[in-house]
Amino acid sequence: MSTEPAEPAAALIEAINARDATALEPLLGLDVEVRTGRSVHSGPEAVMAWVAREYDNLVKRYEVEELRTRDGRVLALGSVQYVWKEDGEVADSSPIALELDFSGGRLSRLSLHDDVAAALASFDG
Repeated sequence: MSTEPAEPAAALIEAINARDATALEPLLGLDVEVRTGRSVHSGPEAVMAWVAREYDNLVKRYEVEELRTRDGRVLALGSVQYVWKEDGEVADSSPIALELDFSGGRLSRLSLHDDVAAALASFDG
């Protein structure tokens, strides 16, 4: 596993989007935590369950436009998209920032931020 955090961050987001448990599991630390706007998912099992959650007609994916790194952390800027399963068209899209912290090449914390400007200010500050 690379010590450059952008590489595991990109692999992690790809595994989340694909809901690929085999690719995702080795990227998660034992004390991993995912913080969304609604809840906190602690531990690899809870994070894997969060990733595996599906909707009837939609697929959620993170479309990353930019990765920023600083002091071993990564800020992924882009959008969360909800895509229709049957035709692949984007049904809804909103800006999002994913703040990722790694320890030993594994994810220790992922925080999702709807307020991209605030996430940028916090990350750069």
